[in-house]
Amino acid sequence: MFDPKSVAIPSLLCFCLSAPLWANQEAPTEPNTREATEDASERHAQTMERLVVNALPLERSALETAQPVDVLAGERLEARRGVTLGETLAKQPGVQSSYYGPGAGRPIIRGLGGNRVRVLNDSLYLGDASSSSDDHAVATDPLLIEQIEILRGPATLLFGSGAAGGVVNLIDGRIPSERANGALTGGFEVRGDTVANGASGVMTLSSGQGPWAWYLDGSWRERDDYNIPGEAELVMENDHDHDHDEGHDEEHTGRLENSFVDSQTATFGLSFIGERGFIGASVRHYGADYGIPAPHFHDDGHDDEHGDDGHDESGHDEDHSEEEVYAVVDMRQTQFDLKGELAEPLPGITSATLRLGLNDYGHVEKEIEEALVMEGTRFDVETRQARLELATVPIGGWVGAIGVQWDDERFDAIGAEAYVVPNQTKSLAVFTLQETNLGPLTVSLGGRLERTRIDAQLRLEDHHDAHDDHDNHGVSPDRDHRSFQVASTSLGGIWRFNPRWQATAHLALSERAPSASELFANGAHLATFSYEQGDANLRKETSQAWDVGLHHHSTDFDFKVNAFYKAIDDFIYWQPQAAMVDGFGLRLATQHDAKLYGAEWLAHWQYHNTPLGDFDFHLGQDWVRGELSDGTDLPRISPQRLQVGIDWHQGPWAAELSYQRMSAQDRVAPNETPTDGYALIDARLSYRIDTARLTWSVFVEGKNLGNEEARVHTSYLKNYAPLPGRNVIAGIRGEF
Repeated sequence: MFDPKSVAIPSLLCFCLSAPLWANQEAPTEPNTREATEDASERHAQTMERLVVNALPLERSALETAQPVDVLAGERLEARRGVTLGETLAKQPGVQSSYYGPGAGRPIIRGLGGNRVRVLNDSLYLGDASSSSDDHAVATDPLLIEQIEILRGPATLLFGSGAAGGVVNLIDGRIPSERANGALTGGFEVRGDTVANGASGVMTLSSGQGPWAWYLDGSWRERDDYNIPGEAELVMENDHDHDHDEGHDEEHTGRLENSFVDSQTATFGLSFIGERGFIGASVRHYGADYGIPAPHFHDDGHDDEHGDDGHDESGHDEDHSEEEVYAVVDMRQTQFDLKGELAEPLPGITSATLRLGLNDYGHVEKEIEEALVMEGTRFDVETRQARLELATVPIGGWVGAIGVQWDDERFDAIGAEAYVVPNQTKSLAVFTLQETNLGPLTVSLGGRLERTRIDAQLRLEDHHDAHDDHDNHGVSPDRDHRSFQVASTSLGGIWRFNPRWQATAHLALSERAPSASELFANGAHLATFSYEQGDANLRKETSQAWDVGLHHHSTDFDFKVNAFYKAIDDFIYWQPQAAMVDGFGLRLATQHDAKLYGAEWLAHWQYHNTPLGDFDFHLGQDWVRGELSDGTDLPRISPQRLQVGIDWHQGPWAAELSYQRMSAQDRVAPNETPTDGYALIDARLSYRIDTARLTWSVFVEGKNLGNEEARVHTSYLKNYAPLPGRNVIAGIRGEF
């Protein structure tokens, strides 16, 4: 069998060592030098805030916009890259990971995740199946991402009703937008870790001549099952009848079975760049194989007579005498993207940006029982997208952008665990964002109108009665469809009442259409350990969201605090039932009024030019509460978190030490168990070497240095898969 690592590691190292010798022949021979003040500026927190937020139609930085936006790039991004997108963002204020093992982790923003958080690549939907189930990976490798933008609150309305919880926009260089003028630039990284005997690498290249510019990248990752501090499965105190065999505890202690991850990525992009704009296209192929570290148990039939006393909250029988069966996901995605920008295409329009995307995604969930591999359910997703943004000239003091977006997604699942029927979701929307300056006050207005239609291919047992409030003309016995018209508006402002202080406030009134799974699910969903049944008569959600913030920024001290409140009418959630279906606890798609509220704050102190070097101190906290209108807590709401960190720089040396304290979560929904708190200590040390044509960086990191047993409350696998134990990561990175 072909081993990509056996070829990729030597090839990548040879290329990286030789590239500076032949790349960019016109480069100067003097060593690259950087002024100390420039280095300090790059490390300052404000640098991240001054990066342009690509997801916003107006060219604004995080510091200049009234929208609650975080930007992760540069050194901060390099230090936080993980195996998954959820792991990479897990330390961001207000963000948690769904964590379904090391191969699948999606961001949860302010208590909302799944199909309420939209993951984009340069403003287009990523087009995978990760929003439909937590065990489906986000189809991207964090090693290739150059910048991550996290939008919360009202700004999300620009990207559809499905972005009610938040937007994560990923920026990479796959479609060049600037001329290369013959210079070859690029970067590489190779790293390894001890917790899973892992190895990974990435390489990027870009160049061009005249009006043509091209981009090339590739990445690979291989990790074995990872080490854990103790036992994989959490034994609850009331599990008095836990019938493990004698070898079970030893087998599942010290290592999390079936937690391996393998992935590969390859991308090519080409652009034609003229005087007034550019047009470019790219193709990317992403493949991954990863294990699901939660066993299922097969027997001739489930004993439903146990009732509630015989099953834990996951819905599995507690008698583990049956044979354990693990699942492996084999996923592939091919993305085709086109992007064009043109300055002053029409009178009154300063620029036009066009984005087209086509994604072909598929994965197979294979079951492994002893040495036997059985092909299971197959998921296929095909998406087509188009987005046009037009920046307008100032009219009456207002400047902004208008746009139109079209999406078409086909979802198909075939197999015994296809809990959602084949369906197609189409949407068409128009949106706008406008701003005006009134002295120290900047006012922004936004709006979006969207029509969504969901067509479903029903099975015999999936028929639902039509609802009078929906457009259901033409429904056949084996098909059903639902149409929704949703509208969202926002009003916000930023008040710079002092050269160092500014306040923001935003109000959004928005609507969200139900997803296909919420409408038409009807089957066993192993990822949630339940039998899920949707409701085709669900109404759209309506919400009112407030977000207020205060920000102080100066040379030596930064402070930012945001508070939010969101009231949602007809909130859609999965409500556990007492009944059992096919051995799983039944969960119904249900609507009830709900509210979410919380706050995030972060303080940053700088002590530079000391005899011992430059020091940066960080202190932050975030919390969120989610409740139904009757006071019942919503499930899987992340607990309160405190983060403390210190960064140090002196010459080519840099170091970081961070402490994260996750509180226990005892505010839980019915049939949900509490989760203990934990503390994680991480450290990082790096050394930079500047040569004539290449900047090297050697680094070593320590993760979970205290070897703490940590279980993520927002994860469905919290009782089966703790976070990795103590891990040492070492690597080398270069840019030329």
